Amino acid sequence: MENNLPKITTKGTEYLRLQYPSLSHLEAGNIAQWLQERKDQLFEMARASENEADMTRVLGLLAGGIGAVCYAVNPLAIVGGLIGGAAWLWFVLEHSNRTKEIAPIPFVRGNFVDAIARAGDYDTRSNYQADHLANTVKFLERHEAEEYAFLLAEFENIGQYLTQVEPGKRFYAYRWMFGWFGKLKGRQLPTYQSMALHLQDVTIDSRVNRSEISAIAQAQTQLPPTVDIKQFQSPQVDIRHTHQASELSRPEELQPSANGLVPETITHLPLANRANALIAALTKSGFQIEDMMSSQVIAIAGTQRGGKGTLAAILATLSLALDSGLNTQYFTAGVDVYPFSCNLISALKYPEKDADGADKLVARDLLKFLKGLDGSEPYSHKNLLLVIDEAMRLLSLLDESDRTWAIQYLLSRFAKCGGTLIIVLHGSNLTSVVGKATAGLADTFKQSVNFIGCVAQSVSAGGLRKINVASGEYFKANPNNFAEPVNGGNLGMIPDWLKIELHPGNGQPDPARTLLKFFPELVQHHEPAVMPRGEKIAPDDAVNQLESIFSKPTQEVEIAEIEFVSISLADLSQILNIVTSAVTTPVSFAAIRNSRKWGEDKPSVRYLRSAIAQLIESKQLNGSEKLGFTAF
Repeated sequence: MENNLPKITTKGTEYLRLQYPSLSHLEAGNIAQWLQERKDQLFEMARASENEADMTRVLGLLAGGIGAVCYAVNPLAIVGGLIGGAAWLWFVLEHSNRTKEIAPIPFVRGNFVDAIARAGDYDTRSNYQADHLANTVKFLERHEAEEYAFLLAEFENIGQYLTQVEPGKRFYAYRWMFGWFGKLKGRQLPTYQSMALHLQDVTIDSRVNRSEISAIAQAQTQLPPTVDIKQFQSPQVDIRHTHQASELSRPEELQPSANGLVPETITHLPLANRANALIAALTKSGFQIEDMMSSQVIAIAGTQRGGKGTLAAILATLSLALDSGLNTQYFTAGVDVYPFSCNLISALKYPEKDADGADKLVARDLLKFLKGLDGSEPYSHKNLLLVIDEAMRLLSLLDESDRTWAIQYLLSRFAKCGGTLIIVLHGSNLTSVVGKATAGLADTFKQSVNFIGCVAQSVSAGGLRKINVASGEYFKANPNNFAEPVNGGNLGMIPDWLKIELHPGNGQPDPARTLLKFFPELVQHHEPAVMPRGEKIAPDDAVNQLESIFSKPTQEVEIAEIEFVSISLADLSQILNIVTSAVTTPVSFAAIRNSRKWGEDKPSVRYLRSAIAQLIESKQLNGSEKLGFTAF
């Protein structure tokens, strides 16, 4: 009956699947081996293509040279020379079209001019040798080169994803991930949840060889190792068996149940092992903590008193426990702060200001911090964890232009700094957060941000009075409606064993403070800043005036250093064009220099400073490198 079913493939596509290692091994579960085989296959294809390219150039140049030399002896020799020269020229043009490199000489990789420069530069030669693998892969066709980059960058993640996919859908899932890797320009993979939701609508491939898959699965046996590799593995912590010596007879008390898990059972472990143990226990309890941290930008959204700040504190604490070198920057309005270790910027920093005045200064500090990130080199803050609580309160205190810039930066460019952002949003949907001014960023925000929603519940406060508290339940939220979970997006509920400590304000269970009992070395009590007696915080206008005064000598030095540099009128016009067409002002020095309007010929720092100085002198630009630039 199956033989009479029509094939889904065409004559033009049947051969494509034959180019891969046996798909039956992939579907049967030999995932890591199959991925490694495909990676090796692509590299061997690149080496063979490189050898063919070298041979083409050798024969082409040889034939062209012989034809030119022997033309006087035999006029027909010029025909062979022309054919050889055409083959050589074809390769040079084809390779240049694919890699943007001119490589006319055999066995010399990269641009010919660069190869000459390498001859006298030790550092350049060292970098060239270090890039040997990447230069070999360049000889693949573009699609195959992208697949090799996909395997090289995401090998472990691909294996973890495919392990959880049912047999018969794994090759499709592999191609689906590769497609998204190309769409996202290699920045990241889609989340496992998005793949699982997509695969719900995908049927098992009718072309799989079921008998072959079954035979391979049955043949998979564990051979006894020559060396016991377990002796080289890091000790794995199982929360169910972690206990003090006096409790060896009661292992059931260590189960992550309502009253079983207590800090005394694991506080003797190293910090990272403790964090892994807590994550394993939370996952076993149904709380999907790892899924919550599956993106570079995590937005915890919803209504008041839903547990957004609690979850942000839990994620930040576990992240710091796993990586002691993490730089945790925490910005929040007000003074209700969880006592975990971080660099806190809150109203506690300005004790002599009222609530509104202190929050305004915190918002100003946040803006300056984001400006600094925007002016840094890409991926230079990989150890940064930025937590912004009460984000809408802080952003609302900024001027409209600064607020628009901050929202745009957080939604579209923060990820380029390399850090991780946890932002707490109060609102019902994306429009209420982004607003009309940045509505064009909405689709990008939806794709790149992991939205987490929460649920509040009403409890008695005595008599007929009720108060709203967090229920401890979280879900993947729909960006168009934060109160609505996506299909299959349940992230679980905080288990009861993490609700022992009480919040000092409302007397309700406090999971964040309970978690800190497992990490006493990460506790940091945040107190109001102490100012010297009689000292006052300067008003905003005075601070800005002082900053502008201190920026003037720097500007004069820059002008004096570069007054002899010749600047073209076209570059001066380009700088004015960049500043006047910017979405937000003032425009930073880094933003002007890195603008796409320059193309591939980005000006040097010295040259750009000279040009800007001339524009300032001619009253066409205003500002400084510290404050940014605006056009008159």
